[in-house]
Amino acid sequence: MTVLQSNNGSSSTRGSNSGQPSWQVTPQSGLQVNSVAVSPDGQLTVGGTSSEFGSGQFNFYGYNAAGSQLWSVPVTAANVTQGIFWVAVSDDKRFAACGGETSKTCGFLCIVDASTGATLLLDAQLPARVNQLSFSADGTLLLADFQHEVRLYQLSSSVAAPGWAQTDRLALPADFSSYSAVLAADGSRIWLGAINYNVKPTYTGLVQQIGVDNGKFAAVTQYEQAQGVMRVVTTANGAYAAAALHDGSCAFFQAAQASTAFVFKPDIANLNIAYAIAITETPTNAVVIVVGANQAEAGVLYRVNALPSAADISNFPVWAPQLVWTQSVLYAVNPGVTLDTAATVVSATDGKPDEQNGGNNQKESPGNFYLLDACTGEQLWQYGTELMNWPMALTPDGKTAVGGSDDGSIFYWNL
Repeated sequence: MTVLQSNNGSSSTRGSNSGQPSWQVTPQSGLQVNSVAVSPDGQLTVGGTSSEFGSGQFNFYGYNAAGSQLWSVPVTAANVTQGIFWVAVSDDKRFAACGGETSKTCGFLCIVDASTGATLLLDAQLPARVNQLSFSADGTLLLADFQHEVRLYQLSSSVAAPGWAQTDRLALPADFSSYSAVLAADGSRIWLGAINYNVKPTYTGLVQQIGVDNGKFAAVTQYEQAQGVMRVVTTANGAYAAAALHDGSCAFFQAAQASTAFVFKPDIANLNIAYAIAITETPTNAVVIVVGANQAEAGVLYRVNALPSAADISNFPVWAPQLVWTQSVLYAVNPGVTLDTAATVVSATDGKPDEQNGGNNQKESPGNFYLLDACTGEQLWQYGTELMNWPMALTPDGKTAVGGSDDGSIFYWNL
């Protein structure tokens, strides 16, 4: 493991002005880091290794706020492909989870004790790759998204020996594939996004709001979309959600409303697929959305406020999108767009695979981590890497950021 530690003790100034990470680790040289997560207090960072084009034995790692490794868990056999695609950590730092695939027909899920790394659940024979994981805030529920279904896992009530078990599963409608589903932090509902690649030339989409009751899936509300859904996000209480769409637009939803509140596409030339989106309801009840999309060979971020009108229809307001700002970045935007709760800062990542050369890892573009002022869109700093970057995450208070890169490194910033 390679560890780079800054010599300057003033990490807050360093992070906020230059983008220089407070620490950086490269746990397995030659592999990639496709997903990272951080606890709300910034004290626990987790990440996992992967290889989009090669093979290896892939590990799940935990680090404290100083960058010291707390544990390492081998979650696959040796010489398998792909590895860890997504990781998550519970708000109370009791549990961490990772998932991915070891072949195109074999996925895996691993839940560990986040203090020790002890494995609490390992299922290495899942039908497909785990595309996304999310815990409820109290650490008692975990949602796993697969290509054609979602599964719900629940923590047993035994305090002495906590255990996890699958409690429900739900298949997607025929022809739809999901690469993003999130569990509201309060555990009340799930928001799922899906795309139908069989409809051409314009892929159609679907968003589902799925209730959760005592560890089981409940009522489902469907919102059909004219464009495929690439990613969904929700506020902590699940009351609002947003989706990034295949044409670069975004859709907004209110849980109490049985139809899409609005779809918005800014007037930006060459706007294309939106892989990234973030949403927050601020302490003053403002609903803020930031979208990251492709723009020709580069990328663009834009902020939209969801504004409720005074008019009511069936006891919910009419919503309207308000474009606040746009900001260009060097390469295609990847799913590292996140907001702090108060919408003061926004993170972003970019980088593009070299599709003309078969996606060879070493031929992909460089990448960047960005921190922007969420109010104005002004870039606060940019930190570049030799290869593209996929994940980045902010803590709810906006004081910590973590990121991962295809160069195999995990990064941590005190902001």
